Amino acid sequence: MQMLNRYFTPFALILILSAIYFSQPDPRDYKLSLLILLSSILVNWWLSKNIYRIPRLARHIRKIQVWINFVWAVPLFYLLQPYWGPMWLLFVMAPVTAALYFTFWQTCLTSTFVSATMLAIYWKRGVFDGGPAAGMAFVEAAFIVIFSLFVHGLAQAALRLRDANISR
Repeated sequence: MQMLNRYFTPFALILILSAIYFSQPDPRDYKLSLLILLSSILVNWWLSKNIYRIPRLARHIRKIQVWINFVWAVPLFYLLQPYWGPMWLLFVMAPVTAALYFTFWQTCLTSTFVSATMLAIYWKRGVFDGGPAAGMAFVEAAFIVIFSLFVHGLAQAALRLRDANISR
């Protein structure tokens, strides 16, 4: 959990703040995005600070954090994607978190659901009306699924290696 917060939180900050600074969205979208960003930082900070204080709830908190990351990504993507193309990368965070803590099939379902949500937002925005943007959207969705399964495989390999070294 701490590793995810160490790397993904700064990445999300860079992504969102870059979108706000460089693209200059509408004032309403700007304010809502900052409010969502601040809320997500505070909630993730509190969860990561308290996850090990209540060991019996740690597994549940991890699952909650997966879906909280997804919940933050949806409105941020919806608000900022028209201004900043890389916003789709926010949708990578929840499936990668799932890949570290969930089973293979749970990771598959999570990443597929997240990708489908992103595609639904693209559809609502009219991306599939024509042109190469539709193809790019499908490639982005495929990347989310494939990358989360890749991370799951790496995590499982690390666990097998750890377990093999412990038994020696």
